[in-house]
Amino acid sequence: MIDLTLPLTDIHRHLDGNIRAQTILDLGRQFNITLPATSLDTLIPHVQVTSNEPDLVSFLANWDLGRKSSGLAGSLSSRCV
Repeated sequence: MIDLTLPLTDIHRHLDGNIRAQTILDLGRQFNITLPATSLDTLIPHVQVTSNEPDLVSFLANWDLGRKSSGLAGSLSSRCV
C-alpha cells in the first residue's frame, strides 16, 4: 500500500550533477582547469540545465565540467588520506 501522506524523497541522484557551480568555479581557479566562463553568473548556463535542451547530448553536456571537477577533487582527496 502506498501512503500518500509521506513526503516525497529523492532516491536517485548522481554526485556530479550536484556540485555547486561555485565549487566548479573555485576548483577551476585553484587547479587551472579551463572553464567556459570566469564568473558565477556566466558559468551557470554551462553547468546547470536552465531550459529544455534539444537532445540528450546537449542535456548531458551540462555535466561535463562537474565530472571534471569532481574527478579532480576525488583524486586529490585520495592523496590526502
